[in-house]
Amino acid sequence: MSNEVSDHREIIYLDDPADDMDFVMLHNILYFIYIGCVNLPLPKEDQPEVPFPDGYPEEADPFRLYKNADKFLLPTLKERCLYNLEHGVTVDNVAERLFHPDCEYHEDLREFYFNYIVSNYDAVKDTDGWECAVYGSEDIAPSTARYRARLFLDISRKLRQS
Repeated sequence: MSNEVSDHREIIYLDDPADDMDFVMLHNILYFIYIGCVNLPLPKEDQPEVPFPDGYPEEADPFRLYKNADKFLLPTLKERCLYNLEHGVTVDNVAERLFHPDCEYHEDLREFYFNYIVSNYDAVKDTDGWECAVYGSEDIAPSTARYRARLFLDISRKLRQS
């Protein structure tokens, strides 16, 4: 008889693109859980260079971190990411953000970006991001095409009311 015990635990890998998880993202989430900090600097032009302590994670993508904070039920982290995303929005990047297929599933972000576009439409309509959203891509899923068409309809209705 063997003294070895068979280990039948399931191994969960988080490197699949569908999981939207890489080392930097996981490091930031764990760092936030244990230390209460995350490398998600607020968008500022005059931000001084401050050396980070050893072990501090690399800077995270705010949208991907936002989605994962939601997935892992970390409301404080989700709020911080939302704050970062809201303060990082510009006329040049708002269309790309709103028309991103994953934005459909995050009502608070979608509503913020939608209202930003309606309020700044005259400037947004002249950006590359808006042009890309209008012309789209031939390789988008039908659900993404429906989402985008619905956004265009809602934006045009809201602009007509203004």
